[in-house]
Amino acid sequence: MQQTLAELADQQKIQDMIASHAPFQDILAEVTHMVARKMPGATVTFMLYDASDDTLCLVLGEGLSEDYRSALQRVKIGPEVATCGKAASIRKVVITQDIKKDPNWAIYRDSALKENLRSCWSIPVITADNKLLGTFATYHPEPCRPSGAQLSLILRAAGLLAISFARQQDQRALHIQLQRYESLFTYHPDAVFELDLNGCFIAANRSCETITGIPEEQLIGLSYKQVVKDEYHDTSHHMFTQASKGIPQNFEVVAYNASEEEFLIEVTSLPIIVNNEVVGVYGIAKDITLQRESELKFHFQRTHDLLTGLPNRAGFEARLAEDLPLAKGHLAVLLINLDDFTSINDALGHVTGDHLLQAVADRLVEELEPGDFIARFAGDDFGVLLTDKTRVEQALPLVERLLSLIARPFVIDEHVLHVSASIGVAFGQKSLRDPDLLIKHAHIAMRQAKDQGRNTWEWYAGESDPTTREQIELRRELQEALEHDQLLLYYQPLVDARSGKMKALEALVRWQHPTRGLLLPGNFISLAERTGQIIDLDHWVLWRACKDLNIINTGRREALSVAVNISPVHFRRNGFFDEVKQALEESGLKPERLELEVTEGLMMAGSEKSIELLQNIRNLGVRVAIDDFGTGFSSLSYLRQLPINTVKIDRSFIQDITSNRMNTAIVEGIITMAHHLGLEVVAEGVESPEQHKDLIQRRCDKLQGYYFSKPVPLAKLLELPQVLPEKS
Repeated sequence: MQQTLAELADQQKIQDMIASHAPFQDILAEVTHMVARKMPGATVTFMLYDASDDTLCLVLGEGLSEDYRSALQRVKIGPEVATCGKAASIRKVVITQDIKKDPNWAIYRDSALKENLRSCWSIPVITADNKLLGTFATYHPEPCRPSGAQLSLILRAAGLLAISFARQQDQRALHIQLQRYESLFTYHPDAVFELDLNGCFIAANRSCETITGIPEEQLIGLSYKQVVKDEYHDTSHHMFTQASKGIPQNFEVVAYNASEEEFLIEVTSLPIIVNNEVVGVYGIAKDITLQRESELKFHFQRTHDLLTGLPNRAGFEARLAEDLPLAKGHLAVLLINLDDFTSINDALGHVTGDHLLQAVADRLVEELEPGDFIARFAGDDFGVLLTDKTRVEQALPLVERLLSLIARPFVIDEHVLHVSASIGVAFGQKSLRDPDLLIKHAHIAMRQAKDQGRNTWEWYAGESDPTTREQIELRRELQEALEHDQLLLYYQPLVDARSGKMKALEALVRWQHPTRGLLLPGNFISLAERTGQIIDLDHWVLWRACKDLNIINTGRREALSVAVNISPVHFRRNGFFDEVKQALEESGLKPERLELEVTEGLMMAGSEKSIELLQNIRNLGVRVAIDDFGTGFSSLSYLRQLPINTVKIDRSFIQDITSNRMNTAIVEGIITMAHHLGLEVVAEGVESPEQHKDLIQRRCDKLQGYYFSKPVPLAKLLELPQVLPEKS
C-alpha cells in the first residue's frame, strides 16, 4: 500500500510539473528518477528521435560511459537495430531478454556488454497526434524480462513524457501565435482596433492615432459612433451588428479626426470567436480619402472620345499607368492605324470618314473581351491594352484576327469601303515603368509595319534585351528558311496495333539551319506562332506532305494517309479552308488520305465558327484528329459534339501505362468512350513491347512511337518494311 501511494505521489509531482509548464528536461529527469527508484540496479535511458534523418540520439543515461554514449549517437532506426532502434521503427514495445544472444544487437553488443548491460526493455514515446518523440528504456545487468508491474511502470513513464512534450509544443505554438498577432496588431499600417459587444474601443494600435489624431488612452472606452459621422450611424450600426453575429463585413463610412475634420475610411469588421461564441469585434480601417478624390477627379475629366464613345488617349495612358506596375511584365499595347485613311476623308468628306471610324471602333470592341481596354487616340489611331496573362500570350493571334476584321468591307453612307490597317505591338517588361515609353514602342512598331507594305503588323523588339535580339535574328533566319528551302519533312509511321502494318504517317517539320544544323520544332515553332510565321510554315508543311504522299504511295499495295499538325493561329486565319482545298487540288491527293491534327485546347475554346469550319473540312472528306488528348480540360462526353474522326492519346499517359494505375484507367476510359462514339484511337509515344502488348489488350486502334520507328526523312521512310517494328 505504501509503495502504491509513493508511486501515485511521484506521478502527481510529474503531472504538477507538466501543468506548470516545467522544462521538458526537468520532467524527463523526474520521470527517470521515478523509474530508477522502482527498479534498483537498472540504467534508465532516453533517446531522442530526429525525423530529418530517421535517427535516435542518446540524451539521457546516468552511469553510462562516454564511449557508449558516443556509440549511441545518430543511430539509424530499423526493425533489426538493437532494442530502441527496433522499438522506434515498429512503434511497439520491444523486450530484449539477453543482449548477448539477440542478433539485433550485433553492431552494439560489445559496447553494451562492456557496460555490463545484459537486457533492455524499450518503449517508443509517441504523442497523441502519432508523432514519434523517441524511446524510453531500462537496461539491466542480468538477462531478464519485465514483470507486469514493471512493464506498466515504464509504459506510464513513456506516456507522461509524451504528454509533457505535446504540452510543451502546444505552449510554444500558442506563444508564437500570440507574438504574431501582437506584431500584426502593433505594426499594421492601417488602423487596427478591438471593440467589445457594446461597440466600445478596448484596444487600438498606433496607426489608429496616426489616422484619427486621437491618442490611444482617449480612444479606449469611446463608442465607435463617436468617431463616425451622424449620417453613417445606421450603416456602421448594421455592419457592427452583423459582425457581432459572426458575419465579417466590409464597408465605407465618413469619420471625424481629432480636429473634427471629415475623412473617408474603408472598414473591415471581423468577429472575435472564442469557443464558438462571439466575444468582440476586430476592426481594420484604412484612410481612402485621397484615393477616392483621385478616382472622382479621374471620372470627371474629359477621358472619352465623343465620336466613338471610347476612352481617349488620356484615359488610355491613365489606365496603362495604373496597370503597368501591377502587371509584372504580363502586358501588351497594340497601336492600330488605318492605312491611307486620309484619302477617304479627302474623297468622301469628313462625315463619311467619321462614320467609318465609328464602324471600325464597333468592330474592334466586338472582337475584344471585357477585360481588354480600347481607346481612340486621335485621327485614325486606336490603342488596345491587354493585361490578362492568357490574352497577352495570345496577342499576336489576336492581331491577326483584328487585321482580318478590319479588312472586311464596310458599308458607309451607301459606299462600300475597303480599308486595311497597320498594327504595332509592344510587350511590357518587368523593368519597364514608363507607360509613355511603352506607347512609343508600339508606335515605332506600327511605323515598321507601314514600311513593310501595310495590312500587316510588327512587334517592338527593343535593343537591350539579348533574348529578344536572339528571337529577332531567329525570326529573320526563319523567314530565309521559308524562302530558301531550308525546311524538311520527317515522317513517323502509325501502325495497326495488332498487325504492326504501317497504316499512316505523321508529317513533322525540321529546319536544316545553315550553321546550327538540324533543328527540331521545339526550337522554332513557338517563335513562329508568336510572329505569325507559323501561317506560312503550316502552309508549306501541308503542301509538302500532300505532294510527298503521292510519292510514298506509288507502288504500295495499300495506300497510306498523312497527318499534318495545324497551329491554332493558322486554323483561325481567314482562308484556311481554301488553303486545304488548294493543297489537295494541286497535289491530286484524295481528301480521305489527309488528316488534320488540331489541339485539344483549340477544341475547348471552340467557338461555333471553329466547329463549323471543322465540319466543312470533314464534309470535304478530310479527316480530323484531336492531338495530345488528355492534357487539356475537356471531358470525354464533349467529344460527341465535335466533328472529328480520331483521338490521339498524349504520350504522357502511355509512358508508365503498365505501372501507373491512374494513367491506365484514363487510357482505358478514353479508348472505351471514343469507340462508343465511333472514333478511332491512336496512342502516341509507344516505346516498349510491354506498352505495345498492353495497348493491344485495351483495343487501341493505331500506335505511334520509337518502338516502331523514329521520325525519318522521306528517303529513309521508303526503305522501311511494311510491318513494324523491323525484325533485327
